[in-house]
Amino acid sequence: MLAFYTVLLGFATQSRYIALSNESSANEPTVPDTEINHQYSKSVAFENDFRRYVANYIDPEIQYFSFLRPLNELQIAMLFSRAKAYHQVFKSCNAGSKTDSWCGRCPKCLFTWLALSPFISRDELTDIFGKDLLKDNNLRSILDQLDGSVEVKPFECVGTVGEVRACVNNILRHDNNLTGTILDGVASTDDPSVADYISQFDEGNNLPDLFKNILKEALNG
Repeated sequence: MLAFYTVLLGFATQSRYIALSNESSANEPTVPDTEINHQYSKSVAFENDFRRYVANYIDPEIQYFSFLRPLNELQIAMLFSRAKAYHQVFKSCNAGSKTDSWCGRCPKCLFTWLALSPFISRDELTDIFGKDLLKDNNLRSILDQLDGSVEVKPFECVGTVGEVRACVNNILRHDNNLTGTILDGVASTDDPSVADYISQFDEGNNLPDLFKNILKEALNG
């Protein structure tokens, strides 16, 4: 619906670019070894299909793309960590959306905490979320879903299994106060590190060069 609405507005206002904010991490299937992805409309597969439809049947001049497609969740978290003015007001929690709060109990809350953890201190995260999520052992089962310990990821807009493992590994290496937390007894993995993710730039995107250069400058900043 959003895709068609924005194309209608683009056509009516003679706007050439329609830029969404879907990242490369949204391409990962929710169910491993399948094409089942609850974020399908956010994936590059949908984006490519929709672009072909628009070019063939509506207007080939309208460019529908995601500005953040070259980036993964950890790169976005890194860039957002620099925007300190927004740390106390942003939210990424469906359960708490009606009260403009973090519920602190859902996959989105835990993933957001983990994604930001390489760039924002644990004390600052506790202040943002209203509690230390690592100390809530009710979240251990959600961690198992996020890090691939169980077969199916949460049907929520969260990052990839690899990104979660990279963040967990980073915490295990740098935080000496994990006794009694959801990471107590968790073993590190051989997955790519946070630094590896930060150095990526996914070329499977539809960005015009102008927008690619903006992102590359931000990453280098």
